[in-house]
Amino acid sequence: MTNQVISEAEETQPLRHIQNGRNSNEVAKVSESGVKDDSRREFASEEDEREIPLEVPEMDGEESAVWESEAAEVPPSKGIRWPALLAGVGIGVAATLAGVHLVSGKTPPPATTAPAVAQVPISQTVTVAPVESVEVAQTLEATGTVAAYDLLPVLPQANGLQIKQVLVAEGDVVQKAQVMAVLDDSVLRSQIAEAVAKVQSADSTVEQAQAQVQQAQSAQQEAEAGVEQAQAGVEKAIADAAQAKTGVGQAKAGVEQAKAGVEQAKAGIASAQAKLDQAQREVNRTQNLASQGVISQQDLEQRKTERLTAVQDVNKAKADLNKAVEEQNKAAEEVRSTQAKVATAEANISTARAALSSAQAKVNTAGSAVSSARANVGNNAASVRSNDARVKQLQTQLEQTVVRAPDSGTVAERIGRVGDVSSGSQKLFSIIRGNKLELQLKVPETQISQVKSGTEVRITSDSDKRIKLQGTVREILPLVDPQNRQATVKIDLPESELLRSGMFLRASISTATTPGLKVPAKAVLPQSDGGAVVYKLVGEDKVQAQPVEVGEISGGAVGDLTDAKVEVKKGLKAGDRVVVTGAGYLKDGDRVKVVK
Repeated sequence: MTNQVISEAEETQPLRHIQNGRNSNEVAKVSESGVKDDSRREFASEEDEREIPLEVPEMDGEESAVWESEAAEVPPSKGIRWPALLAGVGIGVAATLAGVHLVSGKTPPPATTAPAVAQVPISQTVTVAPVESVEVAQTLEATGTVAAYDLLPVLPQANGLQIKQVLVAEGDVVQKAQVMAVLDDSVLRSQIAEAVAKVQSADSTVEQAQAQVQQAQSAQQEAEAGVEQAQAGVEKAIADAAQAKTGVGQAKAGVEQAKAGVEQAKAGIASAQAKLDQAQREVNRTQNLASQGVISQQDLEQRKTERLTAVQDVNKAKADLNKAVEEQNKAAEEVRSTQAKVATAEANISTARAALSSAQAKVNTAGSAVSSARANVGNNAASVRSNDARVKQLQTQLEQTVVRAPDSGTVAERIGRVGDVSSGSQKLFSIIRGNKLELQLKVPETQISQVKSGTEVRITSDSDKRIKLQGTVREILPLVDPQNRQATVKIDLPESELLRSGMFLRASISTATTPGLKVPAKAVLPQSDGGAVVYKLVGEDKVQAQPVEVGEISGGAVGDLTDAKVEVKKGLKAGDRVVVTGAGYLKDGDRVKVVK
C-alpha cells in the first residue's frame, strides 16, 4: 500500500516567490540521464495532471524558487507557513541583542543592518512504495470492430400496407413486444366489418335451418307414431280375423251337431209313430175283443193308455225335431255371421296394412326432411365457420399492422419511414438484442494458437481515451480468411455507454505470465521524449531520478490511477523504494521527508 500524500506545496496556501536559503550546491539540476523538466508531470490521466500545478523555473545563483500556478486548486493550509517561520526567526535574534544591551547598561551602538538569517533547506514530504515482484501477463495485440452480439431484423408481417407511424429512433432502448411502428389498417377494418356481417347472416341461416330440422323431426316423430298405430291396427285386424275364423269353425261344428239332432229327432218321431201305430192296432184289437167279451174292459183301457202314451211320444219327438231344426238354423246363421266377421277382419287387415304403408311413407318423408334440414344446418354452419375464420384471419392481420420488438435491446437501424409501403422481405428496423456487443478481432493465423477461450482481454480505443475495459474471449471462429490469412476472434464486451457498434478498438489478449516488477502508476512520470522516470529513494531522505522502461497498466478505474500498477521492464529491481505522492515536485538529488 502506498503512503498518503502530504507535500509541503499541498499544505500551504498558493506560494509567493520566496527565498528558501538553498546554496548553489543544493540547486536542483537535471541528471545526466537526460531527465527533462517536464518530469514533474505524473503518469496519469488529464484529470490527475491538473492536480500537479508546480513548475520549477531556471535557478539563478543561490536562490531557488518554488512556484505554484494561480489556477491550480490546492487544499487549504493545514499548519506550517514557511515565510512566517523565517520572519519569526529574525525577530527573535533582534530581541535577544536588545536584551543583552540593556543588561550590560551600555549605550547601544548605532543601529546596523542585521545580516540575513540563514534559511534551512526545505525537505519535500512524500510517500514511497516498494517495487513489487509479480507475475506479469504477456499479451497479444490485435485490432477489431465492435459488432452486435445478435442483430435482430424487424420485418413487417403484413404486406402492401403503408407505414402510418414510426415510434422509435436509432439508439432508443426498446422492450420486448414494444410497439415500434404502426401500419395503415383502414382497409383491414372495412374487410373485418364485412366478414362480421357475413358471419351474422350465416348465423341467422343456421338458426332457420335448425328450426326446420326441429320441425322435420316433429313430423318424423308423428309419422313414426302413426306407423306404430297402424302396426297395432294390423295386428288387431289379424287377431280379429283369426278369432272370426275360429268362430266359423265353431259355428260349422254347431251346424253339424244341429243336423245330427234333427236326424235324431226324425228317428225319434219315426220310432214314436211306429209305437203309436202299434198302440192303435192294439186298441182296435182290444176293442173288438172287449166287445166280444174276450178281454176285460181293464185291458182295453190299458191299451188306450198305451196308445195315448204313444201319441205323446210322437208329439214329443216332433217337438224335438222342431227344436233340432231351429238349432240347425241357428247354427247355420252363426256360420254366416262368423264368415262375415272373417271377411270384415280380413278387410280390416288390408286397411291396417295400407295405413301402415302410408305411415312408413310419412316416416321416410319426414326422415328425408330431417336429413335435408340437417344438411342445410351443416352447410350454413360451414359457412359460419368459414366466415368466422376469415374474421379471425383479418383480426390477426390487423394485429400485425402493429410492428412490435421481437426482443429487448437497442435500435441499431431505422430503415422504414412514414409513407413507405411494407414488404415482408424488407426490414424496418434492426435491434441489438439485449444491448449486448462483441468485439470481432482479426488475429493472424500464426498467432491464433496463442488465444484460448475464456482468456481476459484489455480493450482500449485510439479515439476515446475513456474506453479502458476488460473483456473475455468467447469464441474463435474455425475459418481463416484466405485473402489476408487472419482468423476472427469474438470478445464478449461489458455494458458501457461509450461503446457503439462499428467502433474500431484495440485489444490486448493475455497469452502467458512471466516474473516481472510493478510500481504504483502515480510514481511513474512520463517524459516529453517518450521515456519515463521514477524517483528512487536513496538512503532515508534523498531521491534519485531513475529512467525506466514501462509496460502495461493494470488495476484502477478509468481516469483514476490511485490503485493502478505499472509494469517496469528496466531500471529497477525488486525491493527498491520509489516516491509515489509528491514525485511531481522533485528533482534529482532532492532531500525528502517520508511519511506514512
